[in-house]
Amino acid sequence: MICGPFTAPLAADLRFECMSAVPSAHIYHRRLDPHSQDSLAKLARWVRPGSYVLDLGAGPGVLGRYLTETLHCVVDGVEYNPAAIAEAVAWYRHIECADLEQIRLAERFEGCRYDFIVCADILEHLRQPGHLLAQLAELLAPQGRILLSVPNAAYAGLIADLLAGEFRYRPEGLLDATHLRFFTRASLLRLLAEHDLRSRALDATVMALEQSEFAALWMEGAWAAAQPVELIRALLDRPEALVYQFIVSAAPAADGEPTIEHLPPEVEAAAQSAWASRLAVPVRPTKFSLSVAIVTHAPDIPVLIQVLQRLKQALAHARQQGLLDAVHLVLLDNGPGTSWREPLQGLLGTPWEASAELVSGHGNVGYGGGHNLALQRCRGEVHLILNPDVLLEEDALSEGLAFLAQHPAVGLVAPAVSDGNGQAQYLCKNYPTVLDLALRGFAPAWLRRRFQPRLDRYELRHRADDAVLWDPPIASGCFMLCRRAALDRIGGFRPDYFLYFEDFDLSLRLAAVARLAWVPRVRILHLGGHAARKGFRHIALFSRAALLFFKRHGWRWW
Repeated sequence: MICGPFTAPLAADLRFECMSAVPSAHIYHRRLDPHSQDSLAKLARWVRPGSYVLDLGAGPGVLGRYLTETLHCVVDGVEYNPAAIAEAVAWYRHIECADLEQIRLAERFEGCRYDFIVCADILEHLRQPGHLLAQLAELLAPQGRILLSVPNAAYAGLIADLLAGEFRYRPEGLLDATHLRFFTRASLLRLLAEHDLRSRALDATVMALEQSEFAALWMEGAWAAAQPVELIRALLDRPEALVYQFIVSAAPAADGEPTIEHLPPEVEAAAQSAWASRLAVPVRPTKFSLSVAIVTHAPDIPVLIQVLQRLKQALAHARQQGLLDAVHLVLLDNGPGTSWREPLQGLLGTPWEASAELVSGHGNVGYGGGHNLALQRCRGEVHLILNPDVLLEEDALSEGLAFLAQHPAVGLVAPAVSDGNGQAQYLCKNYPTVLDLALRGFAPAWLRRRFQPRLDRYELRHRADDAVLWDPPIASGCFMLCRRAALDRIGGFRPDYFLYFEDFDLSLRLAAVARLAWVPRVRILHLGGHAARKGFRHIALFSRAALLFFKRHGWRWW
């Protein structure tokens, strides 16, 4: 969008006027290769040709030159270092010499609206970055975007520096001597939200440790070589461990577009490949004590027999792999009546790979309440929440336990699921909207087909491949392989859901204390689901639980 004429002096005049007012400072000379994977190139690729752009912290004009010469944009800027302005001035329609901590942008750029406002590696240099962010929305054109990049304070090299007793500032890098604020992905998104901005696209740069300013820690015979393998694994075995910078395209919350909070899978894959060789160091086998809880209510006995047989096979396989120590199974009978006790007790009478007990006679306390009763009788380090209609592949427990052994930060493992016909079920999901639930549960087939792209996004189908999916917002309750410590921290299920949405609620609360991971090598067969097809009582229970969930965690309508 075109600005009105400027009344301020031209950049050349400003350069002269502020020479004595602003001290000389380090100039960040960079080369912009539009095809590279560095932060400036990635930001530039988000800018449309012919756009109006405001470049905050323009430096010597590296970005401005590319936007002007190659993309034919109209570019204005702000820079506080007069020596940098002297190099940049040719590439900007107008450039202000000013301190971003003090400038009132609406006054200096009165009447201007920009398609893109760029803050490339700027926020970390400000004492109060929120004061700058609060000014940006009123300068955006309709559908405009704020493009920013910040260093990742959770980069493995920086954390290793701390563990080694160092925190040494440098002329550039993550510990640049002029950095005043430090960000992780979560804290950056929180800062944006505090100023009514939301992430609409998220990207990152990845840097191998050997290429970073912390490389000396990882040389042969240096600090890393003297540390326990478990420590190095815990340090590196995070999707964002080797993310060097976060790159965000943000917009005012009122624009209604979906908020993006997680990195795209290709970025996580790049980070994982960068440290895969280090994680190849063998780890001492870990043996877990395991508890398994199955809550039933008028179960299909032949199906339950299959469930228990497949569970036995999976337990035997995990023992053979050296992953299991003691195992305890609780089969909890929620009724109705007392007539189920004898047939269920008979199922536990055959030889087992575990100690097994039946809990019965307490009435129907609901799905979550029943599992909480089972938890009271279990003391395993790992706890499996299992539906009475789930068949495990023989290696399902072995894969899940091995993953927990390799990833100490993970509190819940979710499996790859197929139904009785061999079709994939997508049980990990985004946070639901009312429209998503209505379409998925109650809409006729022709209407669901019309909204299939939307439902695919809700069911995370674009993320369901052969790679681990980190931090899915929602995991299904039909199979939840959990660390007992994480379950204890959140107090187990909330029993007031009775039936439906207790797994949605548990997922969100677990994510606050541990990581969630969908692991495709953990495979199960799920024979149930489809609440809307079970009659009016189940529809009523589903609707009541949905209402409770949204009131507790926040409404999203569409």
